[in-house]
Amino acid sequence: VKAVAPSTNGAMSGGHTLDLRSGGPYLVNPGSVGQPRDGDAFASYVIADGESVLYRFVEYDIQKAQAKIRAAGLPDMLADRLALGR
Repeated sequence: VKAVAPSTNGAMSGGHTLDLRSGGPYLVNPGSVGQPRDGDAFASYVIADGESVLYRFVEYDIQKAQAKIRAAGLPDMLADRLALGR
């Protein structure tokens, strides 16, 4: 994780609890829906309201996504990764 701007009171998130202080700036990266690396197969997003950052995880049709990856002629490992989250 790299800082996006000089700040003595900003918060960075790498999948860990945040301590948000006024004055930002903040960079929140919820990850990727398409090619997860965190060991969980859910899609993820965040809701940031200036006071807090809430991580949300959503189920989606993994088998349908895998079929589309394979139909596009992409490597099987890209499809397999969706179910494994790695």
